Amino acid sequence: MESGLKALWVLSAVLLVSNWQHWTYGKAVPQVPCYFVFGDSLFDNGNNNYLNTPAKVNYLPYGIDFDTGASGRCSNGLNIADTIAEQLGFDSYISDFGIGSCTNFLDGVNYGSNGAGILDLTGYLTGELFTMNIQLYNHNITVSRVAKILGSEEVARKYLSQCIYVSDMGHNDYLNNYFLDGYNSSQLYTPEEFAQLLIETYETQLEKLYCSGARKIAVFGLIRVGCMPSNIQKHPNELDASSCAYKLNDDVQIFNHKLQELLRKLNNRHSDAVFTYINSYEIDSDNQTNTGFTHTRQSCCDVEPGSVPCKSLSFPCSNRSDYVYWDGAHFTEAKAWAFGKRAYKRQSPKDAYPYDISELVKLKFDDSDVYDINHAQL
Repeated sequence: MESGLKALWVLSAVLLVSNWQHWTYGKAVPQVPCYFVFGDSLFDNGNNNYLNTPAKVNYLPYGIDFDTGASGRCSNGLNIADTIAEQLGFDSYISDFGIGSCTNFLDGVNYGSNGAGILDLTGYLTGELFTMNIQLYNHNITVSRVAKILGSEEVARKYLSQCIYVSDMGHNDYLNNYFLDGYNSSQLYTPEEFAQLLIETYETQLEKLYCSGARKIAVFGLIRVGCMPSNIQKHPNELDASSCAYKLNDDVQIFNHKLQELLRKLNNRHSDAVFTYINSYEIDSDNQTNTGFTHTRQSCCDVEPGSVPCKSLSFPCSNRSDYVYWDGAHFTEAKAWAFGKRAYKRQSPKDAYPYDISELVKLKFDDSDVYDINHAQL
């Protein structure tokens, strides 16, 4: 009992100091103490810059609208993870983990890696990357550092339980594995079997995330990969009425349906945590976030036919806010904002369930081991 009260006192002091630092510099206090990001190129904020891999975009025209230029984000500016951070009230960018040299980890860390997947095998032909398993390993390093700074594992656990965790994984397991001739996955597995393999692996990984202290976890489904400009060009004879490669979309939807079932199972298993589903496939539809964009199937920057990256030092389109896609696969900042807003605050019950991210922030758990941050800020 005494140790528990001491832990609460220490946590209250930590949060008070954190808030004081924001007030001192005239900054808003974030809605949560920290925000952790796991993902692929849709969320990567520069981690691949540290790796020996061609799967990095630290050159212009990437970052043409970003305040520090080409940062490693697969965008002209912000990506989805950035827009969520801003809506959570963070007024500076969440640090990339890189090679472990980040120091501002109490606010959270971005572990996302361009080309990464759920499976360790995914993307290996392109060189080094931070797979989901490596991202979780790196997160455990962060958790240990948080515990050291806060003085004990107990205080760290209470602190970390109030944070928001997002995971956006699975795209590359299809795009840079199952759909590629260089891998034999499509010969070994039917679409149903491959999706099941991913889900079983992902379940173990999400359990590890839970065991590290995560309690408020938003898991993103897969977007309409068949509508990416690169995939439209690769599959011109497999387009549906919406001009998308329907077979690719059908396959990722098998994964999405299984992912929803997995999250329901995890929620039933853990009463002291919430795993919520962000319905990326629905949000990424023409009658949702694509409304208002003039160009929904073309790349803004100059891309080789059927390829993804922008040509180095090429001149992109000037009307970037009219485009959904920046390059052959990734969103413009304008689309990222349209997407991120619906993930944070759903406009339809289909966007996110059981909660959107703004609702996840406010959740209070009955478990006595999970401390209420609102009390700590009094």
